[in-house]
Amino acid sequence: MNSIKGISASYGVAIGPIFNYKRIELIIERYTIQDPDAEMKRFVVSKEIANQQLVEVYDKAVIENGAEQAEIFKAQAMILDDPELIGSTKKLIKEQKINLESAFFEVAEGFAGMLEGLDDEYLAARALDIRDVASRLLRILLGIAESPAENLNTPSIIIAKDLTPSDSILLDKSFILGFATALGGATSHTSILARGLGLPAVVGAGLEVLEYDDGEKIILDGDLGQILLDVNKQTLKLYQARQQKDSEVKVKVEKFRHGKTITKDGHQVEVAANIGNIEDAIIALDAGAEGVG
Repeated sequence: MNSIKGISASYGVAIGPIFNYKRIELIIERYTIQDPDAEMKRFVVSKEIANQQLVEVYDKAVIENGAEQAEIFKAQAMILDDPELIGSTKKLIKEQKINLESAFFEVAEGFAGMLEGLDDEYLAARALDIRDVASRLLRILLGIAESPAENLNTPSIIIAKDLTPSDSILLDKSFILGFATALGGATSHTSILARGLGLPAVVGAGLEVLEYDDGEKIILDGDLGQILLDVNKQTLKLYQARQQKDSEVKVKVEKFRHGKTITKDGHQVEVAANIGNIEDAIIALDAGAEGVG
């Protein structure tokens, strides 16, 4: 049995086959251009397409994940329209007379690298949002519109180097048993997505996790932050028993979610929720919340 240790991002156990989520690598060529104004026009057109895509992705995310998680795509639209990002790209094109793809990639990567270098886990994780926006625009410019998830047709554990917010929208949630990523931390988008879906997840497991083939059966232990491969029958039975117990606990909890919360000595305790919008309030009520605060 082989065990890979990562960071626990979302609790629970998943048992199933691997689905490797791999995007086509973007190859950015740098070359000299003769007409900077033509590159500027390409920039405007590609940004309009990217913004339209973000609107569509936002609408899809609201339906699938709720308005709160969908807000990330509004934030990405703001990144795409950031004056400093746009201005720095245009300046690079004009001064160095290089193509748009190269200029935009260089500027966006510079911003992402700066965030990664900050001593703040949340801000460092936002570098992924900048790279997600940059990848969207670059795929438009390069004519690449692939979906790595198009062959996902059986319940699987998703393994990826990392998942961007856009990646998560491409995934058919009915076929996801859990997530495992080589990179990322507790505040990464994969972690937030997994917790929102109530699925187990292990992040920051290292590049070794990418070396295994599609279809190989593994165990994902979200409680301990472990990925187990080549498991024996005894270990498999233990984890299957854990899964069964977890399912039974969920069923029992479900029966009491709208009941009154009373301590053994007879004191009633209000269970409240933190909300940010109407959708959150609906979810809180459905979960049995008695108030907000």
